[in-house]
Amino acid sequence: MKVLNKKEISILLPLWEYKIKKECYNYIERKIKFLSFTQAWQFMNNISKQNEIVNHHCKYVNDYNKVKIKMHTHTVKDVTEKDVKLASYIDEALKNYDHEKK
Repeated sequence: MKVLNKKEISILLPLWEYKIKKECYNYIERKIKFLSFTQAWQFMNNISKQNEIVNHHCKYVNDYNKVKIKMHTHTVKDVTEKDVKLASYIDEALKNYDHEKK
């Protein structure tokens, strides 16, 4: 399983932030603001199905119409190709939802 560095991630996932939780793990994060709570919840439900299919799960934080997604591969405590694939799926799925674009 290949671990990706900050530069590789910024090229592959320009809308995601690479973050470091000191002395713990590295992860990627994306914040999304939808037009409504309903859209935010529908989006999380949609993505949860893909999480189950690929057996890789994100951490979601929902605050009304805002969703923050964090992910890393737990076994290596870093960002891997598995995370990039899921993040790319999420970016593609977002095209079906009204949300603020950065």
